[in-house]
Amino acid sequence: MYDSKSAQFLRSSLSEKLFLKFIPVILIFLLIIVSQWLYGCTIIDTAGEYLYGKFSSEEEMDKAVEAAEIFFGFIMEEDYREAYKYISSSDRDKGSEQDFVDEFLDVTKIVGVEINWVEIKGNTALVGIDLVDSYDGEEKMYKDIEASLIKEEDGSWKVVFWK
Repeated sequence: MYDSKSAQFLRSSLSEKLFLKFIPVILIFLLIIVSQWLYGCTIIDTAGEYLYGKFSSEEEMDKAVEAAEIFFGFIMEEDYREAYKYISSSDRDKGSEQDFVDEFLDVTKIVGVEINWVEIKGNTALVGIDLVDSYDGEEKMYKDIEASLIKEEDGSWKVVFWK
């Protein structure tokens, strides 16, 4: 029925038609790839900045939590003079070490502190804690207390005690 010349013509004609139909598809595909590549450079830069910020903020969160843990550790040990070293310099300007110690004269004994979360914005941090105190042999828990910390000029985190 078909000779080899007809079959060859039909195949080449079909190939040309398919090729011509796929040229716009190929061009659109290439355009998408190039635009994604160009856009991807921005995404890579943004991702790098995000990861750097994430890791550096996690380090800062660890430092803020550590300062809060030390501060509350001294409070639980009733070593208020050492705890005073962990309050902000602006708070130390507002009150002396003795003023700080006097704040705890009529306060129940803090027997437990659990740090649940930390959030940092710039040079300030909020630390969410659950606090357990004891009075006359009974313990009471205070949940979701927010302790504020500030990053001092030397890079250390200090507790904001007097507002």
